[in-house]
Amino acid sequence: MAPRSATTRLSALLPALALGACSRAPGSRGAEAPTPAPVEALLSVVERGVVQRHVRATGTLFGEEHATIAAKVAGRIDAVWRDVGDVVAPGDRLARVEARDYDLIVHERTRAFDEALSQLGIDELPEGGFDVDALPTVERARLQAENARARYERGRRLHDGETSTMSEQDFADLKTAWDVAQAEHRLAMLNARAQLAQARTLRALLATAQQRLADTLHAVPRGERPAPPGSEPPADPSVEYVVTRRSVSTGDYVQPGAPLFELIDPDPLKLRVAVPEREAARVRVGQRALVRVDTDPGSFEGRVARINFAVEPRSRTFEVEILLRNGERRLRAGSFARTEIEVERADGVLLVPRSAVTRFAGVHKVFAVVDGRAVERAVRLGGETGGRVEIEHGLEAGETIVAEPPPGLTGGTPVRAAGGPAAGGDAEAR
Repeated sequence: MAPRSATTRLSALLPALALGACSRAPGSRGAEAPTPAPVEALLSVVERGVVQRHVRATGTLFGEEHATIAAKVAGRIDAVWRDVGDVVAPGDRLARVEARDYDLIVHERTRAFDEALSQLGIDELPEGGFDVDALPTVERARLQAENARARYERGRRLHDGETSTMSEQDFADLKTAWDVAQAEHRLAMLNARAQLAQARTLRALLATAQQRLADTLHAVPRGERPAPPGSEPPADPSVEYVVTRRSVSTGDYVQPGAPLFELIDPDPLKLRVAVPEREAARVRVGQRALVRVDTDPGSFEGRVARINFAVEPRSRTFEVEILLRNGERRLRAGSFARTEIEVERADGVLLVPRSAVTRFAGVHKVFAVVDGRAVERAVRLGGETGGRVEIEHGLEAGETIVAEPPPGLTGGTPVRAAGGPAAGGDAEAR
């Protein structure tokens, strides 16, 4: 019985619904949707101007010089003078290996060298083309040979005279004595040359021992360094390093090559970035670059100093080095940095305020105003300058756009200008 009652009630309502429908005739004002109120927005005009084009890249900051001070000799560390954060100059002491053993070796080599000189009968080792006949041992043999020759000559005159007063045996003995004296002279010369060579070897060993003794003291390095392209290496006495790592303590035993300290020259710093291969024709040495880091709100100006000729095959990029002055130590080596390298200026490009561009689902859009209503336009962006961005595709010069789209603005919404005349400004990039 319940279903039949519901059907009876529905049948009774149908005539009433039909009557109500007939009472709203087509074309009556009650059928039209209400027109939305216009949205007030700041408007602007698409202008032509000049834009500075950039090549953007990211990289890491490095010290102009990064030196690892390693042990040159083995031994126990008996002194450490510097630690992390210290500012040091070339020649400043860092650490020292115990020098007692190396000092004893120097004394031993000195004694051996002095003994070699005394055997030669000289106080100093001669240099250059030295005549060994001047050595006492050789001079003695030479004089003996000359005496034997003189005796032989006198004997020959006596033996060869009309009345020989010397027997054949005595004459032969004089000849043999002269030959022996000549041989002893030659032998003395050979021995002297050998002793000179040994003395020079001992002097070299002494110099090596003295150098190893000097190498027990580890100091900040001196020397020339690569200069920026187009300039000569400067003799700058004001070079400073900062200690960034200390790997040794007093009492440690170190072997040759063991790292002791790491030093960085903090001014200037070098930013090394990887630039895509397609930009190779645009990047040049000397171009201006703006660098930003996360640790400082400001930007830093640098110059392209070096460009690697080779392209890395796996990433298809090449390395560019940007030099940055860092006298105030605001930049730190090892920091991540972003840079914009200024490559060329383009004239006559379309520019809109940066605030006019919105992004949704990876697509950049600008709201144009056509017949008083907002129209979405997908655009392709180019360079940016002075708070304005280049539009490569999607808009035409002279079109009116919404400079600052209010939240919730959609295509088709009526728009009217707010805040006075549309924002324009000088078309030249600032």
